[in-house]
Amino acid sequence: MAFAGPELQWKWTALHDAVSLHAVERRIRTAAAAAAVSRQWRLHSRPRPQHTVLDERRLHHAAWEGCLEQVKTLLERGIPANCQDPHGWTAAHHAAFRGHLTLLRFLLQGGEMEVNCRDFFSCTPLHRSCMGSNTDTTEYLLQKGASHEVRSSCGQTPLHLAAASGNLGSARALLQHLAAPDPQDFHRWTPLHWAVFGGWGDVVELLLDNGADVEGASGGGVTPLQLAVMVGNEPGVRLLLHRGADANLRGSGGRTALHLCACSAEKKILQHLLAAGAKVCVRDGEQAAPLHLAALAGSRAVVHLLILNGAGLEDRDSLEMTPLHYSTLKDNDEAAKLLLHYGAQVDAAERLGRTALHLAAERGHCKVLSVLLESGADLSLRTKWRETAEDVAKVHGQSGSLHLLQQHTYMGFGVAQQRKKNTFLKDFNNYISW
Repeated sequence: MAFAGPELQWKWTALHDAVSLHAVERRIRTAAAAAAVSRQWRLHSRPRPQHTVLDERRLHHAAWEGCLEQVKTLLERGIPANCQDPHGWTAAHHAAFRGHLTLLRFLLQGGEMEVNCRDFFSCTPLHRSCMGSNTDTTEYLLQKGASHEVRSSCGQTPLHLAAASGNLGSARALLQHLAAPDPQDFHRWTPLHWAVFGGWGDVVELLLDNGADVEGASGGGVTPLQLAVMVGNEPGVRLLLHRGADANLRGSGGRTALHLCACSAEKKILQHLLAAGAKVCVRDGEQAAPLHLAALAGSRAVVHLLILNGAGLEDRDSLEMTPLHYSTLKDNDEAAKLLLHYGAQVDAAERLGRTALHLAAERGHCKVLSVLLESGADLSLRTKWRETAEDVAKVHGQSGSLHLLQQHTYMGFGVAQQRKKNTFLKDFNNYISW
């Protein structure tokens, strides 16, 4: 963010604030309604202001641009230093976010500005300074008594925002002022989660060196390691495993980091997890093993690596489906070929009696259907409703599947007839010779 232009910075900040908007929208609307009720009598009881909304906007724009002289001139005209823009930002918020240290000093030395003033999202200038990756303004605000414990509307401390922005200097300053390394926001993410999510390895190391829990303060949600796997942060995975992260810890839905990796095509991350002792036969809440999810995702490299490390080809989930069944759900023919090559049962049935051939025919997945037929799948097998694969294709209107199945049946019938003919000719020749 330090290298982004002002427009991009502002858009990124607005997007961040929008996440927590629902948490404060009711409060803002309630306050606005109360203000509307009391506006009539207050208009007659207070002096008329000497400035306009346009003047306040000029002040905020000058603070954003760091124009000290213009800010002084506007304040001399009677514009309050703590007036807020439509987002609740004061001039101090703008100066802190943009890193205008000289202007920030001027605003806070005047005595009219509270160092811990909050915008509509309960963010202080310290929050905005950390978000804007400005180490000097962060240091100054901490020296002026800014609180590092104040929470935004979504439960984030300044350290959360410093970690999310990759602001190593601000994060170090906060920790030196004894900021807690493991506060959790409303999503149970710690600063370590945000640093991992952003790929800020130096911030990750800083947090761990200062006592951050490598498992994310045991919040019960996704761990930093699982998050690193989900976003494909290989250096982060390697660093967290090196610092003692548990590769077999379960997160949401009972899934481990290996389950999450199996859903991707990240072979290198999978190798790191396996080397760290990740279990290949562990089951999630639906009793699916990593091989099930890898077959569903369709990564040939990941499927192959899991099989070579002992994953069960006939493991069953809560619906008694095997990894081969999963490969048919998204027409992953390469995964199906590997599973069959290593000995997966082509006619294994799930709890409703459906084989992989039934599922492929039902969904019209012709690539994996061809693989199953070439591997000798039995077309005569029936489900618990007495349906063959051809019946299923007809019911679901899968003309492509139906054509393949009928073509295979016809070819099989022709081969059988040819075999009978060859047998007859052989017997007849033997009879003549005799």
